Amino acid sequence: MNWRMSRRVLAHRLVAVPLALAVVVVAWNVYIAFNDHGVIEGMVIDRAGMPVAGATVTFFERNFIYYEEKQRTVTNTQGVYRFTDMKTHIGQLEARTDDGRKSERRQLRLWFRSQDIEVTPLLMETPRG
Repeated sequence: MNWRMSRRVLAHRLVAVPLALAVVVVAWNVYIAFNDHGVIEGMVIDRAGMPVAGATVTFFERNFIYYEEKQRTVTNTQGVYRFTDMKTHIGQLEARTDDGRKSERRQLRLWFRSQDIEVTPLLMETPRG
């Protein structure tokens, strides 16, 4: 088979489309291989944009009917939290402090199980009362 003939065969849609799909599948699997450690991390801030240290961040995993608490962690002095070895792709995050402040629950939907993700900051609300 000469070069011109092999180029025509590769350019045919019955060959080009499956090849393009194969390239996409391989690229996606390579991406997953480098981003599947189950790390979920983010920051907790107040209304002024300052980090909230010592806030308890809870991850709720979706069950068949409801969300149940899966894991908790506490923010460091920079307001950063980190969950590791998370084997889920749907959940919710919520932050609370000892003085009664809390954030809204943040819905978390990932493309695949154990996906590494950096979440946009959770905003602490002032307590009502």
